[in-house]
Amino acid sequence: MPSSSPVLPLLADAEMPDAAAGGHHGAGHRSRLRQRLLNGDGTGLHDHEIIEYLLALAIPRRDTKQLAKQLIDHFGGLAGVLTADGDSLRAIPGMGETSAAALKIVQIAASRLVSEPVRRQPILSSWQALLDYLRLDMAHLTRERVRVLFLKA
Repeated sequence: MPSSSPVLPLLADAEMPDAAAGGHHGAGHRSRLRQRLLNGDGTGLHDHEIIEYLLALAIPRRDTKQLAKQLIDHFGGLAGVLTADGDSLRAIPGMGETSAAALKIVQIAASRLVSEPVRRQPILSSWQALLDYLRLDMAHLTRERVRVLFLKA
């Protein structure tokens, strides 16, 4: 029997009609989230809202809140999601190449943000700076990595 609703194609990053366009109870949610992001320092955002907003950039016509919460649950938190490898991200239903890349770029940007001062200076100035750098770089890896550090005593 034919359906009265239009058939939407299945895509890797499936796009659904915009919630605001359909009079959904969450109409305007992305706009409010964007305003909270732009008008504040971000401390009031929940972890799932950060992931939700990133996913919304990659999947513009789909409600991404449930997917964001699912990712947080699956990977154990914001850090786990942002440091997960691309294959693990794409294995989650609803995630495709574009949405996985949107999350991975945040890890790359964060790594460069933290390592930039290190690149400018010949040494790390404290044990805490060294631990912070290594934690960001290696804490959430799924494979072991060996680092050789030449420390000047």
